[in-house]
Amino acid sequence: MPLTTDFVAAVRRQGSIPSTTSAADILAEGDLCLVDDFVPLLEELRQNYFIREMTVSPDGRGRIAIPPRAVGATVRSVQLALQGGWVPLAQRDLADADYVANGPFPDGFAIDGGSIILLPTGSSGTLRLRYPARPGKMVLDTDANNAGRIDSLVPGATTYTITTSPVFTGGSIIDVVSYGPAHQQKCLTATRAGLVLQQSDFLETPVVGDWLCTFDTSPFVPLPEELYGALVHATAANLLLARGYLAEAAAQQATAKDKVLQAKKFLIPRLEGNPKTVSGGLRRSMGSTGRATWRGRWW
Repeated sequence: MPLTTDFVAAVRRQGSIPSTTSAADILAEGDLCLVDDFVPLLEELRQNYFIREMTVSPDGRGRIAIPPRAVGATVRSVQLALQGGWVPLAQRDLADADYVANGPFPDGFAIDGGSIILLPTGSSGTLRLRYPARPGKMVLDTDANNAGRIDSLVPGATTYTITTSPVFTGGSIIDVVSYGPAHQQKCLTATRAGLVLQQSDFLETPVVGDWLCTFDTSPFVPLPEELYGALVHATAANLLLARGYLAEAAAQQATAKDKVLQAKKFLIPRLEGNPKTVSGGLRRSMGSTGRATWRGRWW
């Protein structure tokens, strides 16, 4: 369970990073590595590491904003609530919006910039979106203004009453991050009243050991734990490169690459006993052998 204080210490140790480089600078460089390299890596593996869901209805123009934390402004699936169940909607060409007639219920959707348009034009309904959610920026787990470990949790009829250590003193808009091996967000951008949380804000049931944190942040290294060492070395490499230590940076980068290759053996497939059926056409099937191809990357 790598917390951010452990991460900062490991980067200093592996890269011989001096004390003049602040913890905030190390975390910021780690966030850059996450966004540039590790989030794309996990998304390319298509093993649902960051997938979250939300239920939403369109505005008066039949549009739905893609969630602001969606990686690459993408969605994994769009489903329509119908007769007590969920029916998948097919993606269609945006040009179809110019030719279809108005109708009460959608039979498809198109993506336009950062929005989803329901088709036929003017149709509406309750939708469930599944999308890859970008992990929060790393903050120190010792900073009570940003994070607190859930030490107790009392469920009520519609709420959870919690205590944290350290006592969380941050704002009223929060996330709850899992202490489990993927460190996913169990709750995104929820509102708290003191230390009372609404159950309806949660995607998964919180437990003692999860962390309350300022929205869009994380006290963990928000990756599967097998990639922790790779991120440590990649971050050290970037810091050394910025200081002009080219040979040392190259050595750290090579170590990070080796650790990524080792970790991928455990990251795909996630279901060992029941391999997924290849889908998505020839191009997708050519990349489904467990070996992600990266152009312009160092692994």
